[in-house]
Amino acid sequence: MHVIDLSHTVVTDMPVYPGDDGVSVQRVREIGRDGYSLTNLSMSTHSGTHVDIAAHMHAEAPAMDWLGPANFAGWGAVLDLTHSPNRFIDADDFAPLAGMEGLDFILIRTGWDAKWGAPEYFRDHKYLTPTACRYLAGLDLKGIGMDFPSPDPLDSRDFAAHRLVLGAGLVAVENLANLGELPSEGFVFTALPLKIAGGDGSPVRAAAIVF
Repeated sequence: MHVIDLSHTVVTDMPVYPGDDGVSVQRVREIGRDGYSLTNLSMSTHSGTHVDIAAHMHAEAPAMDWLGPANFAGWGAVLDLTHSPNRFIDADDFAPLAGMEGLDFILIRTGWDAKWGAPEYFRDHKYLTPTACRYLAGLDLKGIGMDFPSPDPLDSRDFAAHRLVLGAGLVAVENLANLGELPSEGFVFTALPLKIAGGDGSPVRAAAIVF
């Protein structure tokens, strides 16, 4: 068994979605001074590698503490779009995974994680068309993951992709990393969130287990 880390490291002033509060990791107790170490963490539930659930966009949807761990783990496959010339991702792009049985998560690899921290990271990434979202909603999936920050473009005002994907009961794991280290299929993907009362999302330590 081999476990592959798919998460960005949480550090002070790490990249956050434009307009969101920043991240602070502050050591408030020191072993040499206090006899133990303690760190305070301040960040939004949508910072770094994190999961979105329906409550992020739909007022009546179950919050994070209503969902069980099984919603965030299952068999995964990678859709490799690193050589796609298009900025948008449409339903036809998912054709290589058609007919795959027992699939819980589709992880979309674009290589955009290499730009983590660059000015264009949140601006010029790929995004899902409404047609692609409706296609995904029609599959028997638990969720999708992506190595870019959002299924919607930065200038979106209606967040159509978010609303369609999350409204279909799928979870969306954003800002994944290292998808190039995964096999195309046959691994277990996990992105377990914190059990936050009333939560609409959560940072995760996403990983893949390859047998």
